[in-house]
This record gives sequence, C-alpha cells and structure tokens, in this order.
Amino acid sequence: MNEESVKRILLTDFFSYYPAGGALYDESGALLEMNRALCEKFGVKDQHDFILNNLFDTDYLSDLQKNHLKNGSVLVDSLPIGYTIVPGFDKKGNIIGYTLLLTDSDLSDQCMIRYDKKMRELKDISDKVVQSVPDTILLINSALVVERIITYASETCITPAALNCRIDELPGFIYPDPVKRKVTSVVQESLDTSETVNVEFSIPGHNASVVYFKLRLVPIHHKYVVAYIRNVSDLVEKENENRNLSHQLSESRSMMELALHNSHIATYSFNFRLFRTCDKEHCNHCFQFYGVNNHLLERNRYICRSLSVLRHPEDRQDFFLLFNEIRDKDLREHSVNFRLKDDDGKYRSYEVIGKAFEKDKDGKTNLIVGCVIDNQKYVEYEESLIKAKEKAENADLLKSTFLANVTHEIRTPLNAIVGFSDLLSLEEDPELRESYMSLIKANNELLLNLINDILDISKIESDMLTFNNVDNHLPSVMHGIYKTMQFRVPEHVTLVLDPCPEIVLNMDKNRMMQVLINLLTNAAKYTEKGSIRFGCGIRDRFVRFYVTDTGSGIPESELENIFGRFVQLKGYKQGIGLGLAICKGLVTKMGGTISATSKVGRGSTFSFTLPLYHE
Repeated sequence: MNEESVKRILLTDFFSYYPAGGALYDESGALLEMNRALCEKFGVKDQHDFILNNLFDTDYLSDLQKNHLKNGSVLVDSLPIGYTIVPGFDKKGNIIGYTLLLTDSDLSDQCMIRYDKKMRELKDISDKVVQSVPDTILLINSALVVERIITYASETCITPAALNCRIDELPGFIYPDPVKRKVTSVVQESLDTSETVNVEFSIPGHNASVVYFKLRLVPIHHKYVVAYIRNVSDLVEKENENRNLSHQLSESRSMMELALHNSHIATYSFNFRLFRTCDKEHCNHCFQFYGVNNHLLERNRYICRSLSVLRHPEDRQDFFLLFNEIRDKDLREHSVNFRLKDDDGKYRSYEVIGKAFEKDKDGKTNLIVGCVIDNQKYVEYEESLIKAKEKAENADLLKSTFLANVTHEIRTPLNAIVGFSDLLSLEEDPELRESYMSLIKANNELLLNLINDILDISKIESDMLTFNNVDNHLPSVMHGIYKTMQFRVPEHVTLVLDPCPEIVLNMDKNRMMQVLINLLTNAAKYTEKGSIRFGCGIRDRFVRFYVTDTGSGIPESELENIFGRFVQLKGYKQGIGLGLAICKGLVTKMGGTISATSKVGRGSTFSFTLPLYHE
C-alpha cells in the first residue's frame, strides 16, 4: 500500500472517529458530511437540520469571518462552542472545501443546557415576531414551488395546503390569468436579478368582490425567494374612503370659497381666551380671517392691532363692540355696521355678523365665529337711488319752471302781436303803422325761435334728428355768421372774428351755425361791455370752435350743470333755458364735445369740436 493511500485512510479514520465532532463542506460552503460524534452531540438525524448546513448562508458566522474563510484563512472561535474551520487546497492552491472540527473535547451538560436555552429563547422571540407580522411568509425555490410556509396569516386566503404548490396555483386563490402571469413574472425576476421586488395586485374574493394584496419578494442567493404576502383590502378601502372624503372636502371648500368670493364675504373667528392672554407685542392669533378676498383684511389678518387706524373716526361701532355685546348680554347672534379704510385710502362699509360658538366654564361666550360682508355696493346703490330721487324731483321742479317760463315767454310775444295787431287796424299814421308792424314781426320771430327750441330738444332726446353733411368752405361760413351777429350784440360790445384756417369741412352747415349762433347769442345776453371773440382752429383730428366774452361770467358751482335742460343762471334773462342743452345735443350727435370755462366778473369761454374727417 502506497503512502498516499495510507494517508487517506488515516485522515478518513481521524474524521470519522474524532470524538469532539466534525463536518466536511464543499468549496461553496455546503455541508457534505457530518461524523458520528457531531450527530450524537446535536441529535441530528438529517444533515439538512444541522444549524450550520452552509457556512456562507448562516447568521452564526459574521461577514468578516466568512470573508476570512473565502480568502483561505483558518477560522477559530469559541461561541457558542469552541470550533475550528480549516480550508482545504488542491495542488494549484484553489480551495476545494472546508473541515469543521469542534475543539471542546468534552462538552459539559451545563454548556449544552445554556446553549439550548439560548436557542429556545431566540426561537421564541422569532416565533413571536413572526406571529405579530400580518403576513403569510413563504419560502419559494428556483422551481417557483413553495418549499416552506414560514408563517401563516388567515387574511391572505392561503392555506397550509399551499406547501409544495407552484406560486401561480396556490389553494385559496382564484387567480385570473393576467395575475398569474404577473406574479410568476415578478418571482422569476427576483430570482434572476437577486433584487427585492414589491408588487400590488387584486383577485376575486370569497367574502368580498375584490381582495387587494401587497407582495414583497426578497431573493436569497438566486436559489430561494422569501415571499411576504399581506392582505391590504382594509387599507385600500380606507384609502378610497379618505380619498372620497378628501374629494368631497375639497369640493365643499372650493364651493364655499367661490360663494364667499362672489358674495364679497369673509369669515372670521375670535377667541376671548387668546385675546386676554395676548401680550400686545406678539400676536396671539385671537382674531383670524378665512376665505378672504378683500385686500384690506388680507393685509391685516390680525386686525386688532390696526383697527383704530382703519376704522372711520365717526363710527363708534367696530368688531370689539360686537364681541362685547355678544359676551356681556349673552346674545346668540348680533350684527353691526361700520366703515374701514381700503387700499386706496377710501372708506368702505361693512356689515359684521357674529355668533356665539363656544362658552367657557363660567358660561360666558369664549369663541365667536361670523362673517364680514362688504356692502359698499349696496350703500353706493342706496346713495345712487337717493340721488336719482333728488334728480327726479329736481327734474319735476325744472319741468314746472320750464312750463312757467314757456307760458311767460310765449304769452309775452303773443300779447305784443295781438295788442299791436289791434292798434295797427285802428292807426292811420304811416310811421306808427310801420313801427307797429316792426314790433309784430320781431315778436313773431321770438315766438318762432321759442317753438323751434322746444321742437329741437324734443327731436334730440327722441333721436329723430337728421344731418345733411356736405363740404363747406369754413372761412366763408364763419364770415356769414359774423355778418348775422354783428348787429345783435349790445351797443358797447365789439364782435371780433379771429382768422380761420383755409379748410373745407364736411358738416351740416345749418346745425353748426345753430350751435355757434346760440353760443354767440348767449354771450351777447350776458356781456354789457367789452368784446365777444369767436373763431376756430385745428387740433389733432378735430376742428375746435370757440366763443370768448368779457361778460359777467359763470360761478364755478354752476359750470357742471350749465348744459342741462331748463337751466338758467341766477338773475332773470329772457329765454327758457334750452339753448345750451340744444348745443350739447347737436354737438354730441355730430361726433364732437362741448365744454365751458369761466371766472365770475371776467367772462367765459365756450368751445366745441367737430371731426375734421368722417370715418
């Protein structure tokens, strides 16, 4: 027998009969064989049940110890019992396996008891942890077969019969084909990539239409996958319920904000307890606004600091008066009105409504909620109604005055016409007859002008005026007006026509002359000495006509209403107060504007514009 054979036999006998116990492993750390002593010491009948059935797939060795072994170093340790692991090499120096030798030659019963107790404690802890997890945990091998059920949760519908079944054919599951393919695919993916995979799926249930699951796959060295299966139907239903509630809340909030925005309303809350504990330096948030669309309140959310500045000085009421009324008089609800300064420095009117919402232990109102209504538009509307009423009353008064004036103005020329007509029939003196005829003619013209004014203002207001626009040489028209008016001005007044631009203006000549003659007549009526100057000029795309006099002038307070109907200045002058109203109506209809400036005692200037070109 050669030397190598002797050595092999001796080594085999040494391993087999080594009294402390030993085991052999291949190069990957997998257990090959255990000797008799080791099996007896640990009561192992199947080597797969040995706690160290793989050197590199165990928690008993640290990662550092595993690296030492893979690098060919001998590993010696004494926990939980003394042992030595020796790497074996071939002739080329490659590791071909490992030998485990226990170094405690005589393990005392006490040591084994302590070790067994420790293992049992760890197992108990492990079992309790497993039981507390609401998951079914399966160990799935590379053939996608359930090799072990580590823990079981009834909520997952998986029964113990799932052992040794493929993952896509588990008892208790009603797998739709798409779900089968999906689960199979992700398990295979986890095996192939050695990466943890999370997936969610749903299947038809026994007691519910749909059951929702979360699946977590943790791979182990491309050989196994630990599958954590959890029934999350309650969570999904809760999430759906929360989502629906959130949607309803969001919808309600949006509708409330929209309603508040369109109704110009802001809501608020006021807390007496926070107000009493405020140090007046750092805001205690006792007074807050919600759903605000008013810049004033938005900028002064804690309005108690700035209320005295913002509140109208004439208003006695404010927020705190409202709050104190509710608290002191134990009112369920109360409201006040007051004004606050806005962004532009103007005051806006608000109606503030408060309602007792919460009381303190003494029964006093502690929390007040309410709304702030911006009712400035209603105040302005009410004021406009008052003004409209006053205007209507003034119009009625003006009409009465107008009728009185018309009656007087018409009666005067009619009396003259009738009286001098009677005298004319009796008078034989030719000179007197001629004088009577002149007076009758002048009063006829006056009466005709009065009636024409009344007809013109009626046509203007009923939009029945028509205009005949033709090209007119403007200087010629202005010269004609000068000739017409030069004998109508008072004796001590000079009429002056300023030079006019040489242009042809497309306009209704008669209506333009009517306006200008009305203004000149009006100037002559109120100018006793000095001059009346008129003319025209081009400004932008308009021709500007003007009449300037050195008469008595118009008070500034009356300038705003000077172009109204039936308006006459203080101090009676002949006429019914329609001249300037007719001028404004005609100018407006012709596409222009009319205005007046004046100073009492220094005269007035009336001007109007007409378009230079008609579009």
